[in-house]
Order: sequence, then C-alpha cells, then structure tokens
Amino acid sequence: MKAVAPPDRLGRALDRLGSGALTASACMLLLMMVLMCVEIAARLFFKTSIQISEEYSGYLFTWATMGGFLYAQRSDRFLRVDALRNVLPVRVRAAVDGLAALAGAVLSLILLEATWDTFYSSVLFETTSMQYSETPLYLPQVIMPVGFALLTLAFLHTAFAQWRAACGLAPVPQPMVIAADSPKAVQE
Repeated sequence: MKAVAPPDRLGRALDRLGSGALTASACMLLLMMVLMCVEIAARLFFKTSIQISEEYSGYLFTWATMGGFLYAQRSDRFLRVDALRNVLPVRVRAAVDGLAALAGAVLSLILLEATWDTFYSSVLFETTSMQYSETPLYLPQVIMPVGFALLTLAFLHTAFAQWRAACGLAPVPQPMVIAADSPKAVQE
C-alpha cells in the first residue's frame, strides 16, 4: 500500500493566505492609527468627535488579530514552551508537535462553533451596534468564524504533516520563512 502524498498544495495555499492576511492586518492597524489620529485632532482643534473611532478601531483590531492568527500558525510564531521539546529526538518531537497541532485544531473548532453562533444570531436578529454608527454587527463579526475555520484547517494540515514526519513518511516540516527571517536579513 502506497503512502498518501503530503498536502503540499494546501500547505502552499495556506502559506500564501497567511502572508496576505498579515499584509491586510498591517493595513488595518495603519488605518486604525489614522482613525485615532483624526479623532485626536478633531477633539484638540475642533472640540468635536467623529464618534466612530473607538468602535471602528475595535473592529479593525479584531480583524487584524484574526488575520495574524493564520500567519502565526503557519510560520510557527505561536508561543510555546520549548524546554522539553528541544531535547526530544526529531521524530518524537514531530509526534509531539502533531499532538499539539491537533489540540490547537480542537480548540479552534470550539471557537469556530462559538463565533459562528454569535455571527448567525447577529444575522438572524439583524443586530446593530449601540454606537452612533449603528453598524450591523454581522459585518465585524464575520471574520471570527472565517478566521477560526482557516486556523482549524491550518492546524489539521500541520498535524497531518508532523505525523507523517513522525512515522518517517516525510521530512520534518519547516515553518514558513519570510525575508526578515532569513539568516542574511538577521546579520544585516
């Protein structure tokens, strides 16, 4: 029986999506900064408020955070304690990483279900914010179930790749590397 080929296409797609989400997150943080600066200037010079800066900054921060999760998972940037992990043999480490990825997938799935319920309730009851803008809440909430669905998929992909490596069917997967992570960039 031939072993199943690793899901390279899915991994590459998740890597590209993670990089794009990181870029979008950076743009949202920049937009949030501009929004706050406009609010400060309006209060300081015109003694008025644009009345949406706090609300929309919260929405932008949520979107930026959810966008950063996929990149963090794909580039191995989530926090973890490596003291014991680093002394394990490579295949055992891959098995432990696979179990950790599976645990991350389960947690992401639970969060997906919870955020889907919140999003669906907002759509069903046409809930709007209590702020001046009366923004339909499903608009800022839609990113949460989408983000957790992508994060679940990424964790499952990682778990599968790590378990294949633990069984000796594939090389140990390496995290996505960006230009700033390369040894040349670090030395300069």
